[in-house]
Amino acid sequence: MVLSRNNPKQTVQVAKYVPKLSEVKRLEIEQKRNITLLVENLMEREAATFKMIIDCLYDLGSLNLINKKVPLGFLKSLIKFIARLAKTLFRGIAFYWVVNNTPELITNWLINKIMISSNTQKKTSQAARKSSKIVKSKKVKQKKKKQKKSATVVKYFPKLSETQKLEIEQKKNVMLLVENLMEREEATFKMIIDCLYDVGSVNLINQKVGMRPLNRVMRLIARLSKPSFRAIAFYWVKRNTPELITDWLLGKVRF
Repeated sequence: MVLSRNNPKQTVQVAKYVPKLSEVKRLEIEQKRNITLLVENLMEREAATFKMIIDCLYDLGSLNLINKKVPLGFLKSLIKFIARLAKTLFRGIAFYWVVNNTPELITNWLINKIMISSNTQKKTSQAARKSSKIVKSKKVKQKKKKQKKSATVVKYFPKLSETQKLEIEQKKNVMLLVENLMEREEATFKMIIDCLYDVGSVNLINQKVGMRPLNRVMRLIARLSKPSFRAIAFYWVKRNTPELITDWLLGKVRF
């Protein structure tokens, strides 16, 4: 749009001020895109695995919900039969939602875990102090109770219900699926770890090291230590993530 001084009625367009992004912010946006693309590609390749995980969660969640909401035995068996018939339809809808929403949710969650600010550090330190005090007080109370109880008590193991048996079975299935997924997609998980390391290391060094020469030296050290960190991080992820993901998913279907 060209403005002329001869036309006073012509509206003047004011350009919006776009603030200059910091290095960390630019790197965060770039690595967010990379992680989202990696997760999307992973889900396309492993569509069958994700559908099997959805089936496991559906079986447990539907049974848990029916047992809680429907008291009558005849009506309960009828709704269970309907739930089995609706399984394929639910799988299709759930997988469509997962494909469209999960990559962004996972990316935002991972980035938030490594983007530590000074305010969050203060809050976490205060929360850690409070939790340590609570844990100490609980330990003291437990010791006092143990001292009072001198007689040995035989533990009673109740019979497992249908839902509990199914939960144990589906927990094993989901864990195996996640473990196999991580073995097949080892390169993808390592690339995601690299993206998170780049953003997290720059953010941490900028916050902790203010002097420019020392800042540059620390960044160089961070780049050189990237392969060793990747190996350690992937070893930890491979050992702990399947169980953490499985517990989180099963927690979502307990009503």
